[in-house]
Amino acid sequence: MSEQHPLNPPQWMVVAPGPPKPQGRNTFAVVSLVMGILGICGFSLVLGLIFGIVALVQISRTDQRGRGMAIAGIVLSLLWVGGLTIGVIAVVKRAELLGSTPTLVALKPGECYTTPPAYSLDATKVPCTAAHDGEAFATVPLKGYLEGEYPGEDTLEAQAKAGCEAKRAAVFGPGYAPPVEASVGVFYPDSKAWAAGTRAAVCTWQATSEQQFTGPLRH
Repeated sequence: MSEQHPLNPPQWMVVAPGPPKPQGRNTFAVVSLVMGILGICGFSLVLGLIFGIVALVQISRTDQRGRGMAIAGIVLSLLWVGGLTIGVIAVVKRAELLGSTPTLVALKPGECYTTPPAYSLDATKVPCTAAHDGEAFATVPLKGYLEGEYPGEDTLEAQAKAGCEAKRAAVFGPGYAPPVEASVGVFYPDSKAWAAGTRAAVCTWQATSEQQFTGPLRH
């Protein structure tokens, strides 16, 4: 009879425990949400996006809380980016419209100007104590048929001429004659100036000879 040996007892491999997973809410998720809320401040909207993405990556590995906060931070940051982009575009568009408004239709009563040889090239505002070609003495409010729609040159010209004649008589009196040969100039907005919000015509005394005005007119 052969000798039997007992089976060797099982040998268990001892495995060192891994590092404990972080507990609680992910810090980057909290920061992302805060940065998203403060996105209008500038760089914080970029930080909100970055921290939100970092938080989602960490949470997928650690099972920490804060996934919703990270997503909210990313969404808020993207909303701020979209809103600020639209705002910048609107400001630039407004500046372009305002920049297209001719000097003549932006004059205020008492302001003076000179005109270049090609009169259609608009004018340059100058002090009334210097030699100048014209001076604004009044403005006349204009109306369109539909809100925001350009009513056309004929309609605006008729309103402007009637209004400026009435203003001339009211400001200077029926017997007033300017110191140099001049006539009443009427300037009203074109379609671009109208779109920029200009809703008034400018009434001026405009020199019609080689002589220029050398001082402010009597008001």
